[in-house]
Amino acid sequence: MSFTTPLRRDRRGIAALEFALALPVLLLVMGTLIDVGLIWRARGKLAVAVEAGEQYAVLTGTTATVTNMVNAICAAAATISTSCGITGTPAPVIVVAASAPTCGCVSTTSGVSTLTATSCGTTCAAGATAGGGTAGSFLKLSASYTYAPITLTGVGSPGTVTEQSWVRLQ
Repeated sequence: MSFTTPLRRDRRGIAALEFALALPVLLLVMGTLIDVGLIWRARGKLAVAVEAGEQYAVLTGTTATVTNMVNAICAAAATISTSCGITGTPAPVIVVAASAPTCGCVSTTSGVSTLTATSCGTTCAAGATAGGGTAGSFLKLSASYTYAPITLTGVGSPGTVTEQSWVRLQ
C-alpha cells in the first residue's frame, strides 16, 4: 500500500474545494449583473432628470433660461450623483447641456433627432416631427452620466450614459 492510497479514498473537504473553485466565477457573474442593473437604473433616473428639464421649459415657455433648466435637471438627478453641472473642476459626474432656443424643424432619422434651422411659422418638410408641421422654437436638453463599474468585466467597463430631448417652446 502506497502513501497516496488513503488520501485518494478520503472524500472529506471535497465540497469545500468545489465551492472554492466555483466562488470566483459566481462572484464575477453576480457583480456583472449588479453592474448592468446599476447602469439601467442610472439611465432611467437620467431620463427622469431630462424630463424635469423639459417640464420646466414647457411651463416657463420662451422665458426659460439655460441656467434654470440645468438647475432643474441637476435637482432631479440628485439621486444619481450630487456632482452635476455644465463644467467644473473636477469634472462633474453628470454633465448637463441646454441649447438656446432656435427656430426650426426637428426630424428623426435612425433614432437621431436633428434640428434644421428655419424661420418660425414656416411649413416643415414631410417627415419632420415639429408638431403640427410648422417650424417652432426648439431647444435641446441633454444629460450624460459617467459610471464606474464594480467589476472588471467588459460589460461594466467605465462608460457614459446619455439622454437627450428636444423641447418645443410655446
